[in-house]
Amino acid sequence: MSATGDPHLVNLHGQHFDLMKPGVHVLLHVPFKARPSQVVLLVEADAQRIGGDTCADTYFMSINITGKWVESKVHALGMAGGGLSFSAGSGKVHTGTKWISFGKVMLKVVHGRTNTGIAYLNFFVRNLRHAGYLVGGLLGEDDHEDATTVSSACKNVVDI
Repeated sequence: MSATGDPHLVNLHGQHFDLMKPGVHVLLHVPFKARPSQVVLLVEADAQRIGGDTCADTYFMSINITGKWVESKVHALGMAGGGLSFSAGSGKVHTGTKWISFGKVMLKVVHGRTNTGIAYLNFFVRNLRHAGYLVGGLLGEDDHEDATTVSSACKNVVDI
């Protein structure tokens, strides 16, 4: 499972789709539909259109990773806070985290930059099928139809 580029996503079922709707999206919600107090892993990404055009490409500009597994890892590493946050442009291109394990799930965030200089983030996941729970979010069991719908203002219409 991954979310790369402008973002091209692949979910737990191997379905490939592009994220077309700007805003904050839940990429992972473990366990599926769990109440906030019961979430072990939550990954949210802020996708924004960059380029000044209402139909410009969409990129991940920030990624937040929270949940009980994350709190335990952050505490074990002696870090402050209860989660991990990443912002586009805050690191050099092709740098980021190494694979970080949360339970059996492994996550990685990498900084990217387009040829025109737009900074963005890529997000990668391994072993999601071995999470031990049903997985929600766009990369899990949640429906991605709304997030992949192109705005009517950006659809090309041809009258013949």
